Amino acid sequence: MDWLFALFGCEKSARVRQSPRLILTVEEVEDRSVPSAVAQPDFTFLGGQAHPHTGSAAATGLTPAQIRAAYGIGSVTFGSVAGDGAGQTIAIIDAYDQPTIASDLAAFDAKYGLPAPASFTKLNQNGGTALPAAAPKGGWGLEISLDVEWAHVVAPKASIVLIEARSASLSDLDAAVMTARSYPGVSVVSMSYGSAETASSYAEDAHFTTPSGHTGVTFVASSGDAGAYSGSSSTTKVVSYPASSPNVVGVGGTTLTLSSGAYGSETGWGNGTSSFSQGGGGGGVSKYAAQPAYQRGVVTQSTTNRTSPDVALDADPRTGVPVYDAYDDGASTPWLQLGGTSLAAPMFAGVVAIADQGRVAKGLGTLDGATQTLPAIYSLSGADFHDVLTGNNGYAAGTGYDLITGRGSPIVNKFAVDLAGGSGTPTSPPTSPPTSPPASPPAPTIGALTANPNPVAAGAPVALTASGVAQTGGTVMSVRFYRESNGAAGLQLGSDVLVGTGTQTGTIWTLSGVSTAGLAPGTYTFYAVATGANGATSTVASATLTVTAPAAPVATTTTLSAGPVTYATSGYAVTTLTARVSAARGVPSGGTVTLYYNGSAVAIGTVVNGVANFTVRMGYSDYYWLFYTFKVSYSGTSGFAASSSTNVTVAV
Repeated sequence: MDWLFALFGCEKSARVRQSPRLILTVEEVEDRSVPSAVAQPDFTFLGGQAHPHTGSAAATGLTPAQIRAAYGIGSVTFGSVAGDGAGQTIAIIDAYDQPTIASDLAAFDAKYGLPAPASFTKLNQNGGTALPAAAPKGGWGLEISLDVEWAHVVAPKASIVLIEARSASLSDLDAAVMTARSYPGVSVVSMSYGSAETASSYAEDAHFTTPSGHTGVTFVASSGDAGAYSGSSSTTKVVSYPASSPNVVGVGGTTLTLSSGAYGSETGWGNGTSSFSQGGGGGGVSKYAAQPAYQRGVVTQSTTNRTSPDVALDADPRTGVPVYDAYDDGASTPWLQLGGTSLAAPMFAGVVAIADQGRVAKGLGTLDGATQTLPAIYSLSGADFHDVLTGNNGYAAGTGYDLITGRGSPIVNKFAVDLAGGSGTPTSPPTSPPTSPPASPPAPTIGALTANPNPVAAGAPVALTASGVAQTGGTVMSVRFYRESNGAAGLQLGSDVLVGTGTQTGTIWTLSGVSTAGLAPGTYTFYAVATGANGATSTVASATLTVTAPAAPVATTTTLSAGPVTYATSGYAVTTLTARVSAARGVPSGGTVTLYYNGSAVAIGTVVNGVANFTVRMGYSDYYWLFYTFKVSYSGTSGFAASSSTNVTVAV
């Protein structure tokens, strides 16, 4: 996440004027040898708002009534029945807990005259009711409020189940997705987060499919808020996963303009080559995912690879929406105006819920995202979309499909009805001779599961290895590892802890760095399950691990230093902060370093060979010296104690 600050400084010259609002953004410099393990939420504050940000007692932004009118949401009917998501369940995936979301949603509804959802449920990533730790202020809590309130705006009579992951790690969020897709009645899953795609990202594609025996599920994800770029510069173009998955509807962003309270026009949300720092809807061409059949003949920007987004909705924070969040901003000033593709994604999830409502009324099943929703998006008439012709996120918008808005924004009163199968009474299709369905490959198999080292001292990492993993006539897409935690023998999905997804080398799948921190000495059972491309799962493999008493941690010392400051033409001063962690014995690797700015945590980096780097972009003024003060704290891994640095001040 990029954090935004407003700072004021000391006078640089005798000229006097009011200091401008200045922007500082911080991000971890990733070790490109391994995939990023942490997802970022995709919301954006209005106007470069400071972090820690300040809420307001008054709501600002486009209201629910204005959004519903602009996109034709309130005009959807199926016969005499209003399209409002009744009978459907929207699952929303986020990290950490937002403790006041139920009361915040009630306050939001009271403000705008919306009905309460049919039901609202909060669960942890495994489907239990023991919720994760509360989100750090100003982060995922705001994301949760935005997602829940604005999915509800679009489909006000749908049920909502909020699945809260233990952390923002991709493995925890993925566990939440697996719980959501299997939850009874869920027809659409909304994911307002992502990370830069890697070659290994697409091993997770099978998780964005409807489970066997479940009604159809559509998966929706935000395309990102840094335009076509990585978020660190305009030199690297990258797409965000899971929005770029061929099984997921990627939702981009627009700038929505009203005319006399109704739809006026839209442009693609972006700031050209400055979108990486000034904001823009994500989009581009995947380096790794092949073009799905549904994009052929429609997408011209590539004929070989998957492109995103597929559709778009309002996301520009300048045309953003009010969000009520008393947890992050207090009961007296709970309102914020937010935007980002984190707004667009849950709104589109609401659109899918409305379409599914219509399908159920016709006696049809809810939509499967990969085989029905996505192909329909590309086959429906252009009259179902606002074709957005202007805007630039690093790629220019244009006639037809483009890499900033996809096919455009849906005209929901047309799009949802057509997605549901049209407005007429369904007729029986012509009969044809029965045919036998193609044979599906058998379930995958796992030869053995082992843990190494075994035994292990509590706190030390272990590697779980599933060997002999194969699927005759098919492809194994993933192997997931669990730890028994409920005391009952055998794997219990929803209560046993998902510890992660393995990395493949031939028929061997390995999950390294599995933490044993917090485990008391004793014997623990681990499980592995393989999933094939057809959704079939293997018989559960198991192994036991003996955990012994931990050794005393080695003391560490953490220092922070700043590199040279360079001044960019884009109005930023840039430096690299380097955190170094040393120990009396060994070199720490795998722990985390938290970067603090003026006492607030702003970024988390992973320690690799004793080092974690952060790129810092700082606003500067021609008239004032500005001083930015940082420090870091190291959270030790097994065998290494925590430590913190002294303050480092950077003057620009």
